[in-house]
Amino acid sequence: MSNAKPTVNSHFQGHELHDTSPTPGGEPEAPASTTESALPTSKEARDQYALGNWYIEPVQRQYSLAINAYKRALEFDPDCAAVYHSLGFAYYKEGEFDLAQEALQKAIELNPQNANYHYVLGQLLEDWTELDGAWEKASQEFTHAIELDSSYIEAWYNRGLLYEKLGDLEKACEDFKQVVIRAPAFHAAHHNLGVLYMKRQQWKDAEQVFEEILEVEPREPDAHYHLAEIYLNLYGDVDRAIHCLQYAIERDPEHLDARFELGLLYAKNRYTRPECRQQSIDQFIELIKRDDELQTFEPLGQVFFVLGSLYDDRPEDADLAIYAYKTGLEHAPSPQAQNNLGLLYLQKNMIDKAAEEFKQVIQRYPDYESPYHNLAKLYFYERDEEILKDLQAWLEAEPQTAARIIFHLTLSLMDVARAEAYQSLYSQLHRMKNLVSATGGQLRSVSRQAEPESKLHTTLNQILTQHEECYNEMVELLQQLRMEEPVFGLIDINRILDTLLRTLMPVLEAKDIECQQIFDTRLPPVKGDSSQLKEAFNNLIINAVDAMADGGFLQIKTAYLSESSQIRISFIDTGVGIPYEVRDQLYQPGYTLKQHGSGFGLNIVQRTVRDHRGRTELHSEEGHGTTFSIYLPVDLEATPIQTNLQMRPIFYESPHELGFEELV
Repeated sequence: MSNAKPTVNSHFQGHELHDTSPTPGGEPEAPASTTESALPTSKEARDQYALGNWYIEPVQRQYSLAINAYKRALEFDPDCAAVYHSLGFAYYKEGEFDLAQEALQKAIELNPQNANYHYVLGQLLEDWTELDGAWEKASQEFTHAIELDSSYIEAWYNRGLLYEKLGDLEKACEDFKQVVIRAPAFHAAHHNLGVLYMKRQQWKDAEQVFEEILEVEPREPDAHYHLAEIYLNLYGDVDRAIHCLQYAIERDPEHLDARFELGLLYAKNRYTRPECRQQSIDQFIELIKRDDELQTFEPLGQVFFVLGSLYDDRPEDADLAIYAYKTGLEHAPSPQAQNNLGLLYLQKNMIDKAAEEFKQVIQRYPDYESPYHNLAKLYFYERDEEILKDLQAWLEAEPQTAARIIFHLTLSLMDVARAEAYQSLYSQLHRMKNLVSATGGQLRSVSRQAEPESKLHTTLNQILTQHEECYNEMVELLQQLRMEEPVFGLIDINRILDTLLRTLMPVLEAKDIECQQIFDTRLPPVKGDSSQLKEAFNNLIINAVDAMADGGFLQIKTAYLSESSQIRISFIDTGVGIPYEVRDQLYQPGYTLKQHGSGFGLNIVQRTVRDHRGRTELHSEEGHGTTFSIYLPVDLEATPIQTNLQMRPIFYESPHELGFEELV
């Protein structure tokens, strides 16, 4: 099918910090040891302090009783920093963050040189998400701890975690480097440093870190899992990436992330390696079976959507594709999957079910274009009598979005009608071309019979020349009216543009046009017809060249829009611009602003983009240039994952050793 596959994201670009603590988020342990001189001075205070510490032991966890004991200790020794520190910890465990902060700040006031007190206050602030600027304040406390004790590994580590959360990846890297230098055996710090390098696309540094991990722990599954992405991005080595993922699964069969990525990698390569289709299906089915027991893979709907896409490749697997899409939709919403489900019903001539799926997608996602086009075709060819009834139903059921829905549906109906008109015109022109061709044959026969150098022979040759020009124009027009069905495969837009520009560079140089390429290196592949898209890009570049007769500047940019799972390709020129009053006519067949233009260039661009489920956007100011942008959807096998879901520990959250005071 030529319509959208549901968007699926790849875990390779959504790395999380590993969590090695007993509970998510790094639950603080009981306070750690303190020097004898820091203990309460009176026997009564020491007894109550010890009692409070006994109450907060992991086997007790009676924090309210501990709080009362610490308060009694302070009645006997009101200036003991250690008691305030432990009291702050107990309040922290009870969720009384205000009182915990107050007690910890009092401990710091009494003993400002204790690095541990600053560290614990930093942990409290890190967890206090409701407090404005809590993470910034927490990082300041960790900094104080480091300034007081530069060997405080946990403070370096937790500050690195905070910098990562705050988006300062450079500072986070520096902190994890310090941890690795001071504690080379700290596996979590090594791992997180590698993940941060990946986030910063420092692939060579990331490769070195994970290979160092494998020197110590050669069977570590997560290291192999991350190296798979590194080998893909650094070397484009698909086989090596597959080997890494296979090894990760071999070492840990329940590493569902690795299994998912391996399935996606097989799916992406199924067009060039046919055996990969079944290998991909096998991985996803095994993932589903294992998750039935584990119940840990949260985006399970995406697995079914990819399976639906794989089955969707072959008409004989339509029933399996329908089952996969329907099951996926029970786990998660997806306009692309539901649209494809409608197409499958249409393929099986289940018109009512198809129409219902398209209408549901439109109601839930009124700005998603594909179902409008599919429903418009269904109305035009199958159900024209139901249009008014459905429009009335939308007006009653969706009054707030009805105007948008009717507007988009009207445009789609116009597109379908226009395509039908093109097809009719093509058929008539094709018959005329055949007649012109036959006439040309007769004229050539008569010309051969005429006396050479005679006036008749000369006149016939002139007529034949004009006849051939007419015939060639008709052939060109027919080629432009009839676009072949696109042959889809996963393609690299940046590579297509780069190849095209190398071909056109002599033309640009001859016209004194400077060309700048700004290509997004994160651009995922899209599912499309490379030859048709190349022709569309060529038309836009030639239009830009023609608009800069005296030279100028052409900028071609690509960008990945993760929020909408789209790719944007922009062509920006400094040409004469387009008059506002003619912009609505630009896409009409035969309309041109050029002296010798055919008037079909932009029409071909628009049809190509719509065949790829995309859209076009034009911005132009007369005398100041034009920006023409194409938006193409990214298919399910290609989309990088943009999710904070953590299927298994990927980025360590907290070290084992926490800086609280031990029981006395």
